[in-house]
Amino acid sequence: MSDYSFEYIVKELSGHGKGPISHTGVKQYLRHTHPMLGLDQVADHDFEKGWVHSLRAISCSIPAFEGHFPDAAIYPGTNLAQDTIQVAIMLFLGMTRPLIPDGSNEEVSAVADLSLTMGHPVPPGTLLDVALWATGKTTDSQMPFEFEVRVRDFPYYDQGNKFGVTFGPALKGSGKMIRVKKKIYHGIGF
Repeated sequence: MSDYSFEYIVKELSGHGKGPISHTGVKQYLRHTHPMLGLDQVADHDFEKGWVHSLRAISCSIPAFEGHFPDAAIYPGTNLAQDTIQVAIMLFLGMTRPLIPDGSNEEVSAVADLSLTMGHPVPPGTLLDVALWATGKTTDSQMPFEFEVRVRDFPYYDQGNKFGVTFGPALKGSGKMIRVKKKIYHGIGF
């Protein structure tokens, strides 16, 4: 599974996987609701092979823009990271099984490790392609993953802007999802 990359998933695999998942369909994997649901739709996926290509449209009506750099509208990087984590949750649960929803064995998914690099600001009016893939052995209790997020049709990944500057992906990194019993977090918010 570690042979995947943004280019391979978005340009080669997407359109030949198991198909799209609508915004409504995404909700079967995530507990989040609007406005915290940061995943608009899945363009294509293959849970058996361990990859997802999802889309996120950045609109100036997203509540995160209110009061965030009033002189220059920029989508907060922390929100972009959370949007990407939601894709990881969906892939993890799609590759394994749903969480146990309630009772003494209620489960939650959590990020046990996250490393990321932010390559450039993301303004409103852009469409983000998010590629996320499992990178190692995925078990019922954990999934290591990598991801890359790029603004669609952004010309400055490959060619310089008027100052000759090129940019890295809007967000790139790796992490590990885990499944735990909710009760282990007793005393820290649950």
